[in-house]
Amino acid sequence: MEERVQGSKWSRVQGQDTGTLGPSNPRTLSVIGHYARAIWAENIKEWKIELCYKADFARTLVDPVVFLLPYLLYGVALVGGRQSEHLRELVGTSDIITFVTLGYVFIGFMNMALWAMGFSLRKEQFFGTLESVFAAPVPRWVFTLGMACHSIMHQGLIIGVQLVAIFAVFSITVSPVGILPSLLIVAVMLIALYGIGMIMASTTLIFKQGWIVSEILASIVMVITPIAYPLAVLPVFMQKAAMAVPTTYGILGVRHFLLGEQMGFGIGTAFLRLGVLCVAWVAFGLIIFRVIDRYTRRSGTLSHY
Repeated sequence: MEERVQGSKWSRVQGQDTGTLGPSNPRTLSVIGHYARAIWAENIKEWKIELCYKADFARTLVDPVVFLLPYLLYGVALVGGRQSEHLRELVGTSDIITFVTLGYVFIGFMNMALWAMGFSLRKEQFFGTLESVFAAPVPRWVFTLGMACHSIMHQGLIIGVQLVAIFAVFSITVSPVGILPSLLIVAVMLIALYGIGMIMASTTLIFKQGWIVSEILASIVMVITPIAYPLAVLPVFMQKAAMAVPTTYGILGVRHFLLGEQMGFGIGTAFLRLGVLCVAWVAFGLIIFRVIDRYTRRSGTLSHY
């Protein structure tokens, strides 16, 4: 029955053309356009809800700056100044302020995957609209991709505010030539984080309080990702674990392009490994989400609060 219903939805979306699916086939273009409109509608819906609470929205822009300041002040206090020769020996740069700032602001994208996407389905339960959303004639991953689209735009705005504030206070300097390559490696990293976000979103369906899983995973990833310290200071087994996390390559790549950090491997290797992680995490995330989604619907626990 489920397959017949899905098939009917597929037919309605694609129209009457029965040719072979392909990039230039009208059926394929119709489906892509249908999914794109659903993704954009989810994004706009989230923006409208957030902007209804202007004080809370302003807080989300200011809080990350406040959270970043202790990292910078502790670093300066422990090192005895802004420049650290020991840091230069480890990564090739001595500016601890810029080093920590670049690591911290981009780790916000990790929080996007673990918290924003992971909490998206729980919010729909709070609003009482989860069943309505799941009844829409689009796959579940389209809904979560809409949430990811909003989260990326929101996080990008937060990063802009952080960089402006820190630049005004500490006058950080980066290489302008590395901006475009940095954006490219961040874009690839976001694809892999989407897979992680799918896993986090699916935990809400079965555990309801999915924040518990997000809290555990976020704590682990925050430790093994070289945010405010070089990768070399971690124990060997944690360094190996960090190689399986896309944020490691994203942060190392950004600091390499903007600050000249030595990564220990080439740029091509970083993009290759990140590409493999994209395929692995997205495939794993979609599989886990589908399995849990089918289980909750068959067991009748989808609407449980």
